[in-house]
Amino acid sequence: MTNRQTALALVTACTLLGASSASAGWEEGVAAFRAGNYAQAIAEFQQFVEERTEEEALQKGYQMLAQSLLRGGKAKESIAAFQKHLELKPGDIGSQVFLGQAYYKSGMPRECVATLNRLNVGSLPAGHQIQVYQMRSASYARLGNTRAAAADLGKVADLKSDDAKTRFEYGRMLHNDAQLDAAIRAYERAISMDGSNAEWKKTLVNALKIKGRSTQGSAKAGVYGKAENVARSLVASNAAYDNLLLLGEVQLGGKNYDAAASTFQQAISKRANDWHAHFYLGQAYGSLERFSDAEAPLNTALTLASGDAERQIQDYLGFVLSKQNKYDLAISAYERAGNSAGAARVRENQQIAQDNREADEHNRNIEELQRTREELRRQLEELPGAANEPPR
Repeated sequence: MTNRQTALALVTACTLLGASSASAGWEEGVAAFRAGNYAQAIAEFQQFVEERTEEEALQKGYQMLAQSLLRGGKAKESIAAFQKHLELKPGDIGSQVFLGQAYYKSGMPRECVATLNRLNVGSLPAGHQIQVYQMRSASYARLGNTRAAAADLGKVADLKSDDAKTRFEYGRMLHNDAQLDAAIRAYERAISMDGSNAEWKKTLVNALKIKGRSTQGSAKAGVYGKAENVARSLVASNAAYDNLLLLGEVQLGGKNYDAAASTFQQAISKRANDWHAHFYLGQAYGSLERFSDAEAPLNTALTLASGDAERQIQDYLGFVLSKQNKYDLAISAYERAGNSAGAARVRENQQIAQDNREADEHNRNIEELQRTREELRRQLEELPGAANEPPR
């Protein structure tokens, strides 16, 4: 039952008051309410409660005044009328629900939660339970209590078991509360109910990417494999740049480097002016130890990026150059990235390489001298009466 249907049901109940209540603007107020003329209904019921003294009439009058104010966009003004009705008729469930709604629409989430918490929600009809849980969930979210907000939204999802959107929104709330595994399960269930929503699939892939980064061992490959399957379905339905980039990212995270390189090349063919695909292609080549192949896409990425992205690319370029023993270029890249430790490490390796080269040169000189000495010894041995030792 919608809010409007509920309000109209209350009107129907109120018309049973009899002739004594149906005076002083009562009928006019009901007619205006039913016609959606809430301004007139407010005026009529306001006059009605001002002129009546009978408790039963006042109960109904304040109920309809509150409803008219709420429906007429005057939620904050309706609060006092609902409270007055509840003073006259304590425990009225319908007015408690609507008072919670009035607090919610007035931007008073704490009061909304407090009001709705006084209800035995499970005893309400399913439609009213959904309304209460939705309002309370949204109010908890406004208060920053994502755990309670997710719990209430989960109850809505269970009550609306065939509603894929509600299940997905439940997953999003779980995600906001850092309940990643539960969020992924909710996303997967929503997609199993409606697999046509590309944005839902992207959200699931990104959640799996986050999980993959924090997963260790053989389970990591399984998480990224699941993400790759979903990302492939996105590409199959629409091979757009963003979908290809997402697929390549999960392939890179799952160490499927050859496939990632191919995917990033496809992405670049769709959009060559975005640094991400070039950078990731360089990373894929670097992971394959094809360091010379990695340079070109990384340098292209540098021409397209700026700020933190540029420093990130320079840092990886420093790694790629160092692996090729291009020490000066690697040091320069690390310094531009602000990675002094990386630059120092390359300088140390450069010095070690220089020392090794000098040591190798020294050893070659000694070996050459030794060969010369042996040759002189042989020649002296061939001379009659000569000494066996060459001169020192």
